[in-house]
Amino acid sequence: QAAAVQPANLGYPLGGFAMPVPSTAYYSEYHGHVVEYLEEVHAELRRSHGSVIFLAGDSSLDNKHWFQRNEDAINGYERILQPPRMKTDVCYWLNREAVQRDLKEICCLNTAVEATSLNSRACCTLLEQDAFIRGHITADDYLVVSIGGNDIALTPVLCTVLNLLILSWCTPVACLDNCACAYPCNSHFDGGCATCGLPGCLSGFLCGWPPAVGYFADLFKNRVQNYVSRLIGRTKPKKVIICMIYFLDEKVTGSWADGALSCMCYNFYPYRLQSAIRATQRIQIPGTEVVAVPLFRVLDGKTSNDYVQRVEPSPEGGRKLASTLMDAILGVEGVLVGSDGFTPTNSSAPSQVTMSSGVE
Repeated sequence: QAAAVQPANLGYPLGGFAMPVPSTAYYSEYHGHVVEYLEEVHAELRRSHGSVIFLAGDSSLDNKHWFQRNEDAINGYERILQPPRMKTDVCYWLNREAVQRDLKEICCLNTAVEATSLNSRACCTLLEQDAFIRGHITADDYLVVSIGGNDIALTPVLCTVLNLLILSWCTPVACLDNCACAYPCNSHFDGGCATCGLPGCLSGFLCGWPPAVGYFADLFKNRVQNYVSRLIGRTKPKKVIICMIYFLDEKVTGSWADGALSCMCYNFYPYRLQSAIRATQRIQIPGTEVVAVPLFRVLDGKTSNDYVQRVEPSPEGGRKLASTLMDAILGVEGVLVGSDGFTPTNSSAPSQVTMSSGVE
């Protein structure tokens, strides 16, 4: 992991304008962006934009660490980054979408954090970047959330491993496609690593079929819902976008994730895990419109150029994700309907939408 960058003195000068932020230091932080830098960038972006798209979650949105490609800064960043260069991460491409679509009031700020998980935010805690969102998001803003993948692939607890083995090796794909169901109750208790996933295991076992399906329904539905509720607090944004995780690269390329994907049968039978990813559950965030975005419609695992290390979006993959996310933010109709008939839903408060639960 890259060493944390210590920010310089970033106090506001007279007049209230933000101080320039060194672009190299801004992008060199492995875990998201240093909060002090976010304060400066956010202040500058607010001067010229009425709505901010906040990115929250893990490296599926904070993918800057995995490549070196950069471009000229755009959409307000050219006035705060020195030199004015941006890495071509998901945030860059969302800002580019805003510029290309002449959305002068909209900008994007990356507040997601690489290599983190729901377990990183257990016991009702939030990371610094999460707290930044909670303290700065307004009713005119948008929240995009993509989280949960690292709870399976990077830092699984004991019950996650056991349920994953059952789901990957013992559950017929036909069951996932045709008869799987899960309705685990939301206890709002999240002990993370301290409880080894036992509360979700008990809830899922009693409320899901086939075995293990309920556990992942609790992980991707209840725990994500609780995380988002803590993120937005009392200030409800204009819209919340819940990302249904994309399919991973099917080609074995020597990734750090090869071992984990092999244990999930993904190297030999990718359709098994893809069937689990394709499944949906219901989620409620009262007081705001919520939209589920099936990113597996965009990154389907067939094009290795869309990935880095099989699991991270490349610049090209990030560009595709950003285009789809902007369509969802703007409410473009029909762009997310797939050949298998899956159509995400959206509604206003109190809202219920479909989202990824790792189950069908």
